[in-house]
Order: sequence, then structure tokens, then C-alpha cells
Amino acid sequence: MAVRDDGKHPSVRLDYATMLEPLGSDLWFADGGIVSFKGFDYPTRMVIVRLADGGLWLWSPVARTTALEDEVRALGPVRHIVSPNKLHYLFLGEWQAAFPDARLWATAATVARHADLHFFGTLADDPPAEWSGQIDQFYFTNSPFMDEVIFFHRASRTAIIADLSQTFTETFLKRHWPWWMRPVARLSKMVEGQGYPPIDYRISFRHRASARPKIRALIEKHPEHVVVAHGEIVRTGGEAFRRPPRTAARHSARRGSVRSAPPRRPHPESRGSGPRT
Repeated sequence: MAVRDDGKHPSVRLDYATMLEPLGSDLWFADGGIVSFKGFDYPTRMVIVRLADGGLWLWSPVARTTALEDEVRALGPVRHIVSPNKLHYLFLGEWQAAFPDARLWATAATVARHADLHFFGTLADDPPAEWSGQIDQFYFTNSPFMDEVIFFHRASRTAIIADLSQTFTETFLKRHWPWWMRPVARLSKMVEGQGYPPIDYRISFRHRASARPKIRALIEKHPEHVVVAHGEIVRTGGEAFRRPPRTAARHSARRGSVRSAPPRRPHPESRGSGPRT
């Protein structure tokens, strides 16, 4: 499956089979294909949470395949489909079509941008009643070009981040980015062990004082796991968020980033799981 990359909308390549993998209590993730956006390749990842009522909460769904849909259905009924920011919309429609009774949620910017999708509600700092007390939300509106909700799943102690932290491996960069583009990721600190967002996101990040309390609140949740959409998962030791204020909450908020600990296990792409097409 492929969608043309016109510089405004991402294209996607399915390079390997997608399957669910558990990570903590009632939380799974699945790695999708490679999305190309403005000439840059990004790995993709979705998260599935089983809520207390048995219903499923799908975050940033990747390209839907029959095998992946079957695995999701085996976990329970899909009740919520969630987009964390306006760039994570590409597969919302096909998942909504597969699960027409599911409620579709997104930030106000995403809802305004996609009149073709049928949204149930908008997301901000306060979680909807449907998952309040189970999944916490931290809404960042500091960039005029991007708003994003970071989620924290209490039962598994997992922080779930879309674009506010990106952790590419050197292997991924060598496989998917031309040599002359790799320094962009390194200089932007969008690599494992640093986990900053893209430089344009950081430069446009304003009113940083308003972000600091939210970052501190997330740190105080003591995350054990950190799942990012683009990069490496922190499977253990997510409490490395708990760094001294200068290098964690204060420094990250000043730069407009949420940093994660070095990853413990490579993304399938870093294992050479599929050819570039």
C-alpha cells in the first residue's frame, strides 16, 4: 500500500508484517510501515489499551491489515480511536470504517482540518469520562503549527508520545535516510538517548513556562515504559524522566521537548526487517 508524498501529506510503505506485542498491564503496541513526509522516512507505531469496561482504546492507528485487525478484535470491542495531533490522521478513516461504533477523538486542530472524518469529541488536558482515572492527558499547544496530547496509562505506567519525542537509531537512519540528511537528526537530537522533536517544532515552541508544570506532572507519574510513534520504545527504566530539574523538566520545557531514557530493545526496522521500496 502506498500514498503519494506531495510534501503536505505523508505516504506509507508496508515493509513488514504487523503484530501486537504486550507492554505492561492491558497495553499492547504494533509497529506499522514506513511513512515518508517531506522527504524524511519515519517508522510508525500504534498503541492499544484495554479499559476497565473491556473496551479498547486505539492510539494513532497504523495502516490496517486483516491480520492486525483480527488481533485487535481478539482483545475486545474497539470503543475509542484516538489521534494525538494533526499529523496522525492517515489511517483514522479506515479504522473507523472497520469499527463504525467506535468513537473518534482528536485535538481541536485535527477536527477542524478533517471534515471528512466523523469525530465524537475533542481532546485537551482533561480526559473524557470514558477513560478518566485510567489514562491521563497532557495537552501542549505551545507551537502555532502543532498541538499534541501526551497520554499516560496508569495501569501499565506507560507514557505515550507522538511527535514531542523522536528516538531514531543510527541503524534506522543509515537504512532510510540519505547520508546528507542524517546530520539533521543528530543535530536536532532526534536520536535514541536524547529524544527531541524536529527542529521546526522546537523553534516554534512558545510560552514555554506553561509547558513546565505539565512536564513535571508527567515525570511525577513515574513512567516505567515510554512508547513513541517514531523511534525506540523504553521498555524499562522509564523513570529516567526523573532527572534533575535542569536536565529534565526545566531543560526539556525550555527546548520544547519531552526526553526519554535510552531504549532497551530495537525497533523492527533496526533489525533489517524489510527492504526499502
